[in-house]
Amino acid sequence: MTDIIIVKFGQKEIEDNCISSVLRSTSSPYHLTIFDNFIKKENLARVWNKLIRQSDSEYICLLNSDTMVTKDWLENLLEAFDQDPLLGVVGPSTNKCGNQQCKAPPREPSLYPFIDFGRTYPNWCLSGFCILFPKNVWEEVGGFPEDCGFYGQEVAFIDKLTARGYKQCWRTDTFVFHYGGYTARKTFNQEQLKEERAKGNAYIKETRK
Repeated sequence: MTDIIIVKFGQKEIEDNCISSVLRSTSSPYHLTIFDNFIKKENLARVWNKLIRQSDSEYICLLNSDTMVTKDWLENLLEAFDQDPLLGVVGPSTNKCGNQQCKAPPREPSLYPFIDFGRTYPNWCLSGFCILFPKNVWEEVGGFPEDCGFYGQEVAFIDKLTARGYKQCWRTDTFVFHYGGYTARKTFNQEQLKEERAKGNAYIKETRK
C-alpha cells in the first residue's frame, strides 16, 4: 500500500486536477491523504513528517498539488524497488523542474529504459515535485529536517539517504506533469521567495560540509 500525500495551498482548480488525475490514473492500491495548508501555512517538512508518522502504508509518495499524473505512474515507480534492495527513493520524468528529470513525455514508454539504474548520484538529487520512498527508510534517516525553510527539505532528506548507502533512481518511462512554482507563488511574495530560497540553499550548503 502507498500513501499518496498532497498538501494544498489554495489553488482549487489546479489541486482538483491533481486529485482527479490520481483517481483516474492509479491502479495500484493506495491511500490518498490531502492536507490543506493554505490558511496556517505550516512548515512543510513538519506537515510531511506528521502525516507520514500517522500513515500505516509501506510506501510514501509526496506529490505536489500542482501536478497531474499519467497512466501507470505509481506502478512504474513501485516497480523500481523490486529491482534493487538498496533503492531509497525514486521519481519520474516531468516537463518542468530544475534537473535532468525535465523531459518531454515519452511517446512510446518501452523505448525509455532506466537511466543509470542502481547508481548513486552524490552530486545530483531528484526533484521534489514527486518522490516515492519506503516509510521504513524515512524512519531510519529521521524524516525531513524541520529547520530548513520552505525549500531544500527534499534535498536534505535525499542527502541523508545517500549518506547511508541508499540509491536514488529516475524512471524515464514515467511522466508526471508539473505546472511548477504555483505553490511557492501562492504562499510567498517575491521578496519572501528570495529569502526562502536563500535559507534553503544555505541549509543544504551547511549540511554538505
